[in-house]
Amino acid sequence: MINSRLRRVEEKTASRRIAVALIGTVALFVFLLLFGLRILIGFSLLIDRLRGTSPQTQQQSIILPPTLDPLPEATNSGSLSVSGKATPKTQLILYVNDNEYKKLTISDDGTFEVTGIAVSEGPATISAKISDDKNNISDLSNVITTTIDRTAPTLTIDKPEDNATVNDGTHKAIVSGITDEDMKVTINGRIVVVKEDGSFTYNMPLNDGENKLSIVSRDPAGNEITVERKVTYVP
Repeated sequence: MINSRLRRVEEKTASRRIAVALIGTVALFVFLLLFGLRILIGFSLLIDRLRGTSPQTQQQSIILPPTLDPLPEATNSGSLSVSGKATPKTQLILYVNDNEYKKLTISDDGTFEVTGIAVSEGPATISAKISDDKNNISDLSNVITTTIDRTAPTLTIDKPEDNATVNDGTHKAIVSGITDEDMKVTINGRIVVVKEDGSFTYNMPLNDGENKLSIVSRDPAGNEITVERKVTYVP
């Protein structure tokens, strides 16, 4: 009898423990279902704050940098015009010699042009970035450069002398001289080969009588100098 009573007591105790465990499991499942996701998000945000990041940082998107069209190697102009392409409706940030120069909104077709950029003599460097309405900023664009040069080249003509007379039967005059390196030389519009040291020689065809020779040396920036000679050919 005593053993039977003890057995029933133990069975009831075990049943209660099982029931409590089941209720606890169900309650935990319901709790996690209702609040677990919020807890995980909150914990994730806490970790981000400890790491120095924020939801705003995570939402930043990558935008492609603008592309600038090339500039001439050199120019004698006092102002530059820069054009290119970028993501439509973003804001262009233009830099001249690494200093912020201007901001403007990109057109719907993605093209832009900035004119009247005042520059001083010497090298000029242009670059750009773009930003969107979420304050995302692109990497730097390609960097384009040019040289502002307003100094005319030098030009010395050795032959012929001015008002020279030619009667050697060749119908030609030897034109020789020297200019700066990398110059383009023409005589009455005819292109002359210039050596590395700037010297040149050209046999210029002549007409009977008086001939006017216009010898021009022009640099890559567009600066030029002209020397004129009069040569009379006597048949």
